[in-house]
Amino acid sequence: DPRQTKSDTFSCIMAPPTPSRPKAMAPSTPSRPSPSSSGGSAIQVVVRLRPMNESEKKHGTLPVVTAKTQEKSVTVIKGKGPRQIKSSFTFDNVFTAFSTQEEVFEATVKPMISDVMRGFESTVFAYGQTGTGKTHTMEGSLSSPELYGVIPRSAQAIFEHLKQPQYKDQVVTCSYLEIYNEELRDLLDDGTAKMNDKQGKLEIMEGKNGTFCRNLTEREVKSAEDVLNLMQKAQQQRIVGETKMNKSSSRSHCLFTIQVHGKITLLNGDGDMEFFGKLHMVDLAGSECAKSAGNEKGAPNEVARERERMNINRSLLTLGRVISILKERSENKNTNARIPYRDSKLTRILQESLGGRCKTVIVATLSPSITAI
Repeated sequence: DPRQTKSDTFSCIMAPPTPSRPKAMAPSTPSRPSPSSSGGSAIQVVVRLRPMNESEKKHGTLPVVTAKTQEKSVTVIKGKGPRQIKSSFTFDNVFTAFSTQEEVFEATVKPMISDVMRGFESTVFAYGQTGTGKTHTMEGSLSSPELYGVIPRSAQAIFEHLKQPQYKDQVVTCSYLEIYNEELRDLLDDGTAKMNDKQGKLEIMEGKNGTFCRNLTEREVKSAEDVLNLMQKAQQQRIVGETKMNKSSSRSHCLFTIQVHGKITLLNGDGDMEFFGKLHMVDLAGSECAKSAGNEKGAPNEVARERERMNINRSLLTLGRVISILKERSENKNTNARIPYRDSKLTRILQESLGGRCKTVIVATLSPSITAI
């Protein structure tokens, strides 16, 4: 089997598909110094393969993607008979259809919590085709602790850290930003700030500490249960829609951020060290090509769905371009190239996360179905 590196594999994942050419277009990830004292790459690429869903089983859909956790590899089978081709790809980590929510969190995001509690900024993305389990990975089922996703488990881990005696004067806040058709929406807004009010309008601004969203609501939370309550309220406002590939497809990018501000007592007793850490958890909208999206001519929502699809794929393509140039710069190539952060709201708001001293985990969710290849 032909073997490819995890960097090559990332290029297969990041590019949104197009109607005529749904193959890989985006480049590999850049290598940057990690804030973690344990070393390792600043960007980790992991894959999670979901099980066949009921619809695929009902129609006898053929599974053509397999995953092996021990070997950290994913194998894709294309074609039939003598023309069949097997391609294998390696990643930093691989999770199969039997992997639990806890296993995914423990191996990928939990190590980043220590960096956040030392004042660093960390980010986890969920990227993949619509219907592959991104929202399940990030949020999970909020009614079942066993099925909690990355966001509720991260909140639990942060508050467990804060119980340690060296932490004091801590303040934890949360924000939840949605980007729909390149428009910003505050999912934690209680209605006091009106969108048509200039003072309440959301705007991405440049501040002394980097890029931020002005007028975005930040709620102080005292426990992991408070975070769950905020998520449940926000779920009712998030924009979803039915497509041919997914009955409840996320039509927007959502950024849930937990900020931790406090003091750590130094081990030698010489005083306190102030810290300000951030954890960004990004549930990206699912990429789709026009053929599989189900935008039939004459459908009542045809124009709206096509506009959604184009904006989603365009912003994902911009994300890939940004990562490509950052990689080239890390290799001292094309150092004068412009990084197109401003070409989409997504890359602009995540500018510090992509180009700064941020440790990043990309969880690429895959379907085993032949229809996704």
